[in-house]
Amino acid sequence: SEVAAGFLATWTSLEVLGQFVRPDFDTHSFVRVSVRKNTVSEDLAHLRQGIAVLETQLREQVVSHHARLIDQVTHAKELESMVTKVTDGVSKLKSSLVRVKSSIKDPYLQLQRKTLELDRLQSASEMIRRVIRVRELSDKLRKAFKMVDGRDPRSCIQDLVQAAGHVFEINSSIALGDLGD
Repeated sequence: SEVAAGFLATWTSLEVLGQFVRPDFDTHSFVRVSVRKNTVSEDLAHLRQGIAVLETQLREQVVSHHARLIDQVTHAKELESMVTKVTDGVSKLKSSLVRVKSSIKDPYLQLQRKTLELDRLQSASEMIRRVIRVRELSDKLRKAFKMVDGRDPRSCIQDLVQAAGHVFEINSSIALGDLGD
């Protein structure tokens, strides 16, 4: 900018201050040279003089560009206000996102648990149904054997066929329902 260029021109025009602008300036070497040459007080005087000139120029620049500087400060404050509003909005959005995530995740996890419970309940119910069926068939088989017991096998073929059917169903239920163990 113009202001920076003006400062740089003034700074480099003063012999003592010009060396501070160079990219290869080293403070330690500057102090060593001043001490060696025994010109510390002279160098300090030059620095004070240069600083006074710079302060004068700085005041002149501030006075001459006062309106523009005020506009820039006002604009910076407006930008700061906007950044604050955006930051607040992002914060509110994050907290809202956490609430939405929770409102979706919690019911999902509950549904998942209930589904697992229902699946286990169905498996247990099916197992109980098979056990009841095996028990009923076992009772029928006992009754069939009691009816056949002591009779001539040729006269109770029908009862033996029914008993064989009960045995088959019992074996099938045991195989299907993991009831064998």
